Formats: sequence, C-alpha cells, structure tokens
Amino acid sequence: MIKEVLQRIYNGETLAEIAESLKMEVGALMGMVEHLVKMGYLEERKRTPEESIGCRTCPLYRVCSKKELRVYYLTDKGRKLIGVK
Repeated sequence: MIKEVLQRIYNGETLAEIAESLKMEVGALMGMVEHLVKMGYLEERKRTPEESIGCRTCPLYRVCSKKELRVYYLTDKGRKLIGVK
C-alpha cells in the first residue's frame, strides 16, 4: 500500500482523493503520510494560499480559513521505491 500511496502522490492526487480511492479514513492516511515523511520517502513543504495557484483561482479564496497548506513531494528515496527518476 505504501507504493500505491507514493505513486498517487507522485501523480498529483490530493490526500482526499487517495483516501477515497483506497477506502481509507483521511485521518488514517494522514498518519501514513506522516510516517512516510519520517521514513524519508516524502518531503513536506508548507505554502501559504497566496503561493498556490489553485487557491488563487478558487471562488472561496478570499474567505478561506487556511493559513498554511501542506504539499508533499517524493524524495529521491520515494521515487526510487516506485521506480521513477
């Protein structure tokens, strides 16, 4: 399942999309993602909504309460595990 989660993150799926497709609770997936960060397969980068193009195009952008977004990227170790460069 770890490889599948990493592959889906690599493909650009959101955590909500991944949880739904794997029939998992979002909280359980977040626990797995945090573990993958600690294991060195993922890197977490925090961004403000102003830095995210997706947020700026959202109709709720001006009233959104999100102050900081978490974006996850595969590390070299994570890419190696799923077989991409």
